[in-house]
Amino acid sequence: MKYEKEYTIRLSEDEEKAIEFISKKLASGKRIHELELLKRTLQYHHGIIGRLQKHLSEKYHCEMDEHCTENVINMMTNEFSTSAAKKTYAQCVFLKKEQDDYGISDVYGKMLENPEFCAILEELVDFGISRYKVNYSYHYQDTNLVLYQKYTYEDACRLLNWERNEVPLNIGGYKYDKKTKTFPIFINYDKQDNISDTTKYEDHFVAENRLIAISKSGRSMDSEDVQNFLKATERGIYVQLFVRKNKDDKISKEFYYLGRVIATGNLPVYCE
Repeated sequence: MKYEKEYTIRLSEDEEKAIEFISKKLASGKRIHELELLKRTLQYHHGIIGRLQKHLSEKYHCEMDEHCTENVINMMTNEFSTSAAKKTYAQCVFLKKEQDDYGISDVYGKMLENPEFCAILEELVDFGISRYKVNYSYHYQDTNLVLYQKYTYEDACRLLNWERNEVPLNIGGYKYDKKTKTFPIFINYDKQDNISDTTKYEDHFVAENRLIAISKSGRSMDSEDVQNFLKATERGIYVQLFVRKNKDDKISKEFYYLGRVIATGNLPVYCE
């Protein structure tokens, strides 16, 4: 619209926001679920989740457990986002509850009456699906994550099937989610010289598959989060490792996913 005068398609404000939301949140292709859900809505207006579960099972051999189902529904009803993002994308509620399943929402149904919106949406969804197949379809173990691909904090919360997103400040390096029993660790490998001593954690690899991980400051061996890490295996907790070189990446703020980690039992070092 800004640069091509011959481009005459105009969308409503709600339609533009929906396209923006899908472009920024979903079209990277990091998970297939939301994209295939939107694909279903172009043909069906009721029984969306049931149809999605059946399609994912048949085409991708992918099963949706209760945590994944809740996460996808929250994502598509604008309940996953933090308060600021929820306000920004207030119009982006694609589903509504219908008895024991979900149908398309009234506001989204109105958007789908516009054939130009539908054409843009279908093209965008197909683009996202193609990205998924090329970059994100080879999952690590039973996760929705791919080794050595890059993910933001929000991506990790979503793909680990958390009920709600967490602002980065609350994650603070790592955060345990009781509902899914997932425990992502986010490490900035190179620390800035001017940060405080209490946050100058000396996490580092000592071998290709061995990492010295440092707890948050003010922790002891008896702290609950420390115990969850040390006893993750016996407690059924999955500790996932995400690492980036440093915070200088101002554009993507993404971490490389390096897989699951377990505590060796050696006494770790703690920041005081």
